[in-house]
Amino acid sequence: MSNPKRSKWSVLLIVVLLVGAMGALTWFMPANGSQAAVGGPGPLAFISPIGEPQLSLNKGVDTAAPAPGSLINYTLSYSNPNPGSQAFAVRLYDFLPAGVQYISSTLPATQLPNGLLLFTVPSVGPGTEDHNITVRVQVLESLEGYEQLTNHALISADGATPATASVKMTVSPRWGELLLEKTGPAAALINRQIVYVLTCRNPLTSTVTLKGVTLADVLPAGVTFVSASPAPDVMTEPLVQWALGDLAPGESRSVAVTAMAPPNFTRVTNTALASGRQLTMTAALFSTQIVTQGQILNVSKVASASQVDVGDTLVYTLSYSNVGNQATTNVVLTDTLPAGITVIAANPPWSTTTAQARTWQLGMLDVGESGQIVMTTTVNGPWNRTLTNLADITGATGSFPDHAKLETAVRSAQLYLPVVWIFY
Repeated sequence: MSNPKRSKWSVLLIVVLLVGAMGALTWFMPANGSQAAVGGPGPLAFISPIGEPQLSLNKGVDTAAPAPGSLINYTLSYSNPNPGSQAFAVRLYDFLPAGVQYISSTLPATQLPNGLLLFTVPSVGPGTEDHNITVRVQVLESLEGYEQLTNHALISADGATPATASVKMTVSPRWGELLLEKTGPAAALINRQIVYVLTCRNPLTSTVTLKGVTLADVLPAGVTFVSASPAPDVMTEPLVQWALGDLAPGESRSVAVTAMAPPNFTRVTNTALASGRQLTMTAALFSTQIVTQGQILNVSKVASASQVDVGDTLVYTLSYSNVGNQATTNVVLTDTLPAGITVIAANPPWSTTTAQARTWQLGMLDVGESGQIVMTTTVNGPWNRTLTNLADITGATGSFPDHAKLETAVRSAQLYLPVVWIFY
């Protein structure tokens, strides 16, 4: 015969153990199907949207000309204006400008480096109403030359095109122009690596140094981040961010991002964003067709120097390959040189030539086959300009072509006057 008192304590112990186990599961399980730690290296699970959601984002501020030390409130208003559709895994990024300090927000924010705030929302839609988040910041007492504070925001969700918004405090002339370019393959095989190259450039004709340049890449749904060179400062998929520092006139910096293509036939569009102190955020899009089989040609070009003087020798190296899984024929590579360049030699020699273009008839390229062309030139013409070199590779009907652009800066002429000593 069992002891009633012992049975009561046994039941109580079982209940305590069950409650503890459920609490542990709740602690370790990620919310909304996301990874447990925001900003961790693991990819997020893709959640298919309902219908065709559209992301809309607006940003405002409660004062146009704040004084140093004052408190201001930014308002981020986002919505899905397409009724009946719904997007999931919504991530709202607020890029606080240098010169302000984050105080609080009406929705809890994850603080990331370089003044980046991350807000996560399970979904937006199917209604079209606005959702507002207020961010409270304090303007620093010493602005260190920040005559204008520009705040940027970005919203992304699975299966929807990201949207951006910016707001400025005080009106001041634009200090400079930041150019952003993104390149990558026109096509890629499923489950194969894709390499995107993002380049930020301060034009050679600029008269100012661009301060505090940052670069961000928003990976499309289904594409998995593999690596980047240089390594990113912030990684919270789908957004990866770099702090590039200052860019002098004519200076550029590039980032190479390696990602894994999705396992299905589709088209993916990658979004890059760049901004700097007192600059409007600029965007660049690049689309890649993901295929199961195909003849995919690739061409790239590098120069022996990024900046040259008139009279210098400049060596171009063109690399080409067939990165598809089918051989292709009738492959033609054309290199269009800028004006003011004299070609000294090419190895191998070109097949045909015009005033600015050199063409090589490469014939057949088997799967994985590759080659190089080295061209030696001399820089002529005026000073203080940009040499733009274009390379194109094509193949038989049905093959995917490729295009590459390379820019090299020609410095300004420097005049050295002799020193004359006069003795009395």
